[in-house]
Amino acid sequence: MLHNSIKSAEEAPTRRTFVAALTGAAALRTNVLAASAESAAKRKVYLVPNFHPASCGWLTTFSRERVYCANSYLNHLDRVRDDPHYEFVISEVNNIIAIMNFQPERIPELKERIRQARVEAVNGYFLESAINLSGGEALARLGVEGLRWYEQVFGVRPRFSWNIDVCGTHGQMPQIASELGFDALVYTRRNPTHKTLFWSVSPDGSRILTLCPGHYSELHPIFNTRVPLTDSQFAEIEKIIAAKEPFTPQNAPLLVLVGADDYALAPLYKNYPSEFLDQWPEKQPGRELTFSTLSKYLDAVLPGIHSGEIAIPTAEGGTSYDFDAFWIENPRVKTWYRSNEHLLQAAEALATMASLSGQFAYPVEPLHQAWILMCLNMDRNTIWGSAGGMVFEDPVSWDVQDRLAWIEHTASQVIADAGAALGSGSQSANLFNPLNWDRNDPVALHLPANTSLANTACEALPDGFTLCQPRLSGVAIQSVELTPVAPAAPKPRQLAGPIETGSYVVSLDPQTGSLKSLRLKKSGRELLGGPANVIVAERPLLERKHDDPGDHMPPRSGRQRLGTSDQHPASITAYEGPVAVTVKVEGAFFDGGGMRRTMRFYHDHPRIDFETELHNVPNYTVVVAEFPLADDILEVRRGVPFGFSHGAWSQPNPELHGWTKGIVPAVRWTHYSLRGGGSFALLDRGLTGRELDARTPLLYLMNAEDKYWGYPNSWLSGRGSHLFQYALIAQAEDWPAARVPQCAWEYNSVPSVVQGQSSGSALETSPNVIVEAMRREGDHVELRLLECYGASGIATIELRLPHQRATITDFTGRVKTVLPHSARYSIPVRPQQIVTLQFETAAKLSVPEPIKAWDPFVPPAKLAALHDYDPSLIGHPPFGTEPPPPG
Repeated sequence: MLHNSIKSAEEAPTRRTFVAALTGAAALRTNVLAASAESAAKRKVYLVPNFHPASCGWLTTFSRERVYCANSYLNHLDRVRDDPHYEFVISEVNNIIAIMNFQPERIPELKERIRQARVEAVNGYFLESAINLSGGEALARLGVEGLRWYEQVFGVRPRFSWNIDVCGTHGQMPQIASELGFDALVYTRRNPTHKTLFWSVSPDGSRILTLCPGHYSELHPIFNTRVPLTDSQFAEIEKIIAAKEPFTPQNAPLLVLVGADDYALAPLYKNYPSEFLDQWPEKQPGRELTFSTLSKYLDAVLPGIHSGEIAIPTAEGGTSYDFDAFWIENPRVKTWYRSNEHLLQAAEALATMASLSGQFAYPVEPLHQAWILMCLNMDRNTIWGSAGGMVFEDPVSWDVQDRLAWIEHTASQVIADAGAALGSGSQSANLFNPLNWDRNDPVALHLPANTSLANTACEALPDGFTLCQPRLSGVAIQSVELTPVAPAAPKPRQLAGPIETGSYVVSLDPQTGSLKSLRLKKSGRELLGGPANVIVAERPLLERKHDDPGDHMPPRSGRQRLGTSDQHPASITAYEGPVAVTVKVEGAFFDGGGMRRTMRFYHDHPRIDFETELHNVPNYTVVVAEFPLADDILEVRRGVPFGFSHGAWSQPNPELHGWTKGIVPAVRWTHYSLRGGGSFALLDRGLTGRELDARTPLLYLMNAEDKYWGYPNSWLSGRGSHLFQYALIAQAEDWPAARVPQCAWEYNSVPSVVQGQSSGSALETSPNVIVEAMRREGDHVELRLLECYGASGIATIELRLPHQRATITDFTGRVKTVLPHSARYSIPVRPQQIVTLQFETAAKLSVPEPIKAWDPFVPPAKLAALHDYDPSLIGHPPFGTEPPPPG
């Protein structure tokens, strides 16, 4: 969807390790002998056409986007029919569903072309996602659901992790792609190796062949011309192709992903590509070109790679990032998505318990449908938050808000129904903890009016919730007796001195409300190097390249400081209750906007919670929260889907391959190891942007833009009120004793209040793993867990639900290793290894039906737009104007 900001293969690697992957002396001799001939010969080139849209909308509504996509793909299919030399790759289930809905008579033709290998379903995922912003299980389901759909509906199994539009690749992608059974990982930006073919390796040692050929849509003249190309144009095409020779490993043919940029159509000149291919040998002799699918290229290089004739490097760790506005804007979509992820995790786990322990039918279809809608909301522009406002809210077209609300309602209903099926406990608060460890972190619960938890400190919150710290067992419903006493209201408190808790002593600036000091209780060590939780407004130093820069944002060094929360005196009030001291700070902010900050310091827990509410942030303003530290940061760990990136900061360390520079995406948390020992961590509920400025971690709150490429977007705008939630944990213990991943999951996963009675723990594990999913599928319970500390060890798992044999498998259940039957299983795990376990059950569930139309999920008032078909909508949607109403 976006132009490449670098010439991918030419970018120099930074802080990476590469190992030449030669296979024996024979391979070395072959390469040496071939080197001189290779420099003179022109290698064969595989041209792979692809149509690259925003599947769920970018500059138009979802309803119209699917029309553009269906018509454009059929344009390519027409050329396959009309030209025997044309082939292309098709991506994203949603686009095929659009063809099914608008021109179902073309589906048999599409299936036949796929059978003939002239069209390839290239992408194993349900659609092309951002890969950096969801949790790990959502990314796994994206692949599982995509592969399942293609196998059920088309009888094919795509071979590729097709991620050509991602703006940076994290280090767990090789393992995720391998677990899905893909043959290769494909991306086009931030190539770390200088070569178009290489091995990518995850922390657990998983590796996968990686193709990184350059931009995803090159050689535009072939597709844009309406007349035969001139001699000079043929020469220019050869020049572009020849420039790829040095970056393609010796003895390998060249690969070019071709098209007329985003939303590319088949060549406009009807006689291409056959006429072009007929002319090519005369215009540019010595170079063979073929229009191809990607599998044909892969099959051409695999024998040479396996034999060692084609030697390729190895890259450990992830890549750098670009299009950095994507990680820091539209927190509304990111936080809602994160909330739904955790709701679905809880719903599947509780439904599994209830269906195997009580009179409850596991809701196969609703949960499957919820995951499919989660897949749709992983569309790149959707989860980036970068699109016209009609994508997120629209009065006549199905939108992101509709899908988010549908998932939230469905998951909440499953939790309620499954809990009720486990019995009733009217005299108790029955709390379901979906996490696989015992917890007593502070949580806000919605309890019956004028009741409290017995033998538990409870505190009333202004919104009617109750703040408390119940002790809860892992993966269990805990019945806690209710007492007919309203939770205590916090009382006003003076702030003449510091606030002292069991973990730290904190002081606030009496004028601004910023954190002035944070000392660890036991050692007295000061962690802050200046005022913290200071809210800062910034703007790029350079003038905007266009009116709506919702894609790019320079790092802090390229921005000017516009204003801070410390520039204005604030009204500060404090309250103390049985659970916490709460401080509220109200005052002005940049350009007349208002601000309210709430900080909560818990008596018996090290976490500090923040809520920052901003009002009317001006257009083209970036807002961050600063946390300057008193000590150098040696290492940075940053949550990614299924694990973390681990890199060096103030002191280089070539053994650490994680990327740490600039604005980076984070999933739930970042952790900073300090030179003097101890750690500092920032937790979030969907505020995904992070950056380091020397000793100062920055947490991005928003990138306010009133419009995106000319289209108003209220979700992206700073107008109105915006609430941001985040937290910090400062501890004397460093990794892994600080348990930062677990703390981040606790912060995001509030226990559910259900009607069921105490169930006992359904699952017990060792502390070195986090279970991201427990669900039922077919004839088994599926557990997906992650080694969470980055260290080899033994994981123990005890599933206390009825089951027979247990197997270790991959994400799709195709590779299985049967475990010796045991009450408790002990499994060796590698650093950050993802493990999928299946526990056989006596009863078998139905297989969910593949979704072929969106009608069941669309509000009735929006069905007309969903079916409004206009055959003239083809190619790229227009920039900068609101789409016309349907019809």
